[in-house]
Amino acid sequence: MERVSLPEGVTDAHLHFWSPARIDYFWLGPHFPSLDREIGLDELEPQRLEAGVSRGVFVQASHDPRELSWVLNELARFPWVCGVVGWLNLTSPDLKEQARTFMRDPRFKGVRHLTHDIPDQGWLGRDDVAAGLDTLSELGLSLDLVLRPEQLGLATEVVRQHPELNVVLDHLGNPPLASGDLSAWAPDVSALAALPNVSAKVSGLLTGLAPGQDEALLKEAVRTAFGCFGPGRLMFGGDWPVATQAASYEATLDTLARTLPPLSADETRAFWAGTARRVYRLETAQSTQPISTLEVRQ
Repeated sequence: MERVSLPEGVTDAHLHFWSPARIDYFWLGPHFPSLDREIGLDELEPQRLEAGVSRGVFVQASHDPRELSWVLNELARFPWVCGVVGWLNLTSPDLKEQARTFMRDPRFKGVRHLTHDIPDQGWLGRDDVAAGLDTLSELGLSLDLVLRPEQLGLATEVVRQHPELNVVLDHLGNPPLASGDLSAWAPDVSALAALPNVSAKVSGLLTGLAPGQDEALLKEAVRTAFGCFGPGRLMFGGDWPVATQAASYEATLDTLARTLPPLSADETRAFWAGTARRVYRLETAQSTQPISTLEVRQ
């Protein structure tokens, strides 16, 4: 299939790499045979160059407190990744101290917790989590939310209570594409999008399709998101390497590009680059010190 033409300077707002030999990934295992191994950005390098991706944002994949320091060190070899969303324990009494330590590296932009994968589905609404979100807001750090569709309502309640917090919804809140029914997801994601401090990533969607399912519902989900967020609050995320379970990196970009509604030149630039650069403040992300000095207590 012919490649889709993308604008110059594409920014991938959602990518991962990992090392099970160094870091614990509680969700990774033999049920993900293609992913349960050492995966570094060297594998992505030729693909992202061919695709025309010039900047990237790393997003955490572990609740292991060692991950963030390790990632910042590894990224010294990949300066095109100029933003990092890491994991910190949002309920730790030392959260502010820990965050300030990592903020000495200007690539550290925000925090994410694998909310969709923890047993306590009401975790996001806890009082100790609320205190952590207040700390992020005070420090100017963003919060990435990765949710199951049924958690969108709680997330809207929580985000409404933190209007100064910069919130990024990953994977459009994981619309249930394989079910063939977006009737519950659509109003819930629209309610969250009504809060002006929320933006979202068009990412991680192809792996949600059932085997052999066509792209019609994928297009419906993407266009629903554009209808409620607009291109000024939406950004592209490749979700590499997780997305490789469904398609190659280039095929992921091409497929997502085909689902987009008609956009002006400015709107196109916003979606493929501008929103991510603004939300994650990527213009001021050059490292200024050896990351090996960044160690925190958890």
